[in-house]
Amino acid sequence: MKIWPVFLFLLSAALAVNIEAHPLGNFSVNQFSRLEIDGSQIKVRQVLDIAEIPALQELVKIDTNKDGEYSAAELSSYAEAFSPAYLANLILVVNGEPVALKSSAPQIDLRSGSGNLKTLRISWDMTGTNPGESGRAAYTNLNYPERIGWNEIVVGRQAGVNVFDSTAFGSGVTDELNSYPEESIAAPLAERRAEFSFASTIPAGSKPLVNRDGHQSSAVRKDRLAELIAVPEITPAIALFGLLLAFGLGSMHAMSPGHGKTVVGAYLVGSRGTTRHAVFLGATVTITHTLGVFALGLITLFASNYIMPEKLMPFLSFVSGLLVFYIGITLFKNRLFSALGWAKADRHHHHDHGHENEDGHVHSHENFTHTHYGHTHSHQPPERITWKSLLALGISGGLLPCPSALVLMLSAIYAGRTGYGLILTVAFSFGLAATLTAVGMIFLYAGKALGGTRLGENRVVKMLPAFSSFVIACIGAVMCYNSFA
Repeated sequence: MKIWPVFLFLLSAALAVNIEAHPLGNFSVNQFSRLEIDGSQIKVRQVLDIAEIPALQELVKIDTNKDGEYSAAELSSYAEAFSPAYLANLILVVNGEPVALKSSAPQIDLRSGSGNLKTLRISWDMTGTNPGESGRAAYTNLNYPERIGWNEIVVGRQAGVNVFDSTAFGSGVTDELNSYPEESIAAPLAERRAEFSFASTIPAGSKPLVNRDGHQSSAVRKDRLAELIAVPEITPAIALFGLLLAFGLGSMHAMSPGHGKTVVGAYLVGSRGTTRHAVFLGATVTITHTLGVFALGLITLFASNYIMPEKLMPFLSFVSGLLVFYIGITLFKNRLFSALGWAKADRHHHHDHGHENEDGHVHSHENFTHTHYGHTHSHQPPERITWKSLLALGISGGLLPCPSALVLMLSAIYAGRTGYGLILTVAFSFGLAATLTAVGMIFLYAGKALGGTRLGENRVVKMLPAFSSFVIACIGAVMCYNSFA
């Protein structure tokens, strides 16, 4: 086969917009409800949109004959079996009385997601008897309360019926979960309950139903890392090109917010770091991140009935933040004491003598002071880096798996290319670790260069290592707080 079209395909995937295949994330379960009062009936339109990872878990149930295909009969059978329990958690009450909703046949659809994985979409059209020409209605969706995702409720009205004093809006945002507003992705809608009144005329003092403001929406896009596994054929040249792209994507991922650059740099400011330390740090990040992706992938495939993968992410984030906070507090104490002269840096021997060189420089080794033609200053050595702290820092940097890497691994398993997916995941982790290590070395050598100048004798500059460790502790505290939030 001609490999240039495949190279162009991979290159275009690498240069694509950096966004996960599902705008709300590969773990999300998203729901949309639309209610309409139409004379003697209440109509409910319900849509369920399941992203790649939870959809993969449902596909195991759909493929009853285990042939890797999903026939119309299998999809229909699954939807019919799935519907009763799901619809039972949609509660409609009018004037204090529950309203039974009758559903037509569910519509089920598989859509292309990231890395040849599928997203699952099911919709229902339901009707219920309206017990009165006017009243107060309440609708509650009790499905998937523990899952992250978008939950939207819209209330509509037909001619002759007015809706007022509604907690829901009269217009939607996502076109029934077909597109999502970019400005709201970080804080998705959480509309699980809506109440509204209806009547032929709106009473005085009531608030009529209003629409939402307009939003700029984001359609579903491909995950450029996961697309590396979706090439038609893997040749040595394509595999090599894929590895280079995976390494580059890992490096780019490390430069995105919240991936340890500040922690690594701040740690190395004022420390006695070497190339050996940097290599050890990079290797720790690589191994931790790769193992984290594999472990979360196995949980997704085999233990999702007991542990939801997205529930582990905040826990891992908390553990990572706790490690960072511990490192920061420990360094802050040591560096602050050293800067204030309350504790001397680590030395293996003492010299209580001084001597004068031929160039007129007088050195006193006891206090690490040097006199250069009448100018006396101190070269107190910084604290020595410990392997224990480096190990903790590397684990904290790689403990939280990248969702894109997880989708890549699951896509590889789904496509029967587990070995290639393993290699790409390692390359991605190497790219992540190499960038973090390079940033750390830049900070390290910049700090050494600064310490070798007269500016290094400035009191503020001397306090920089202590300040940087305080920044590390603050970052760790914020990580812990965000994991709870």
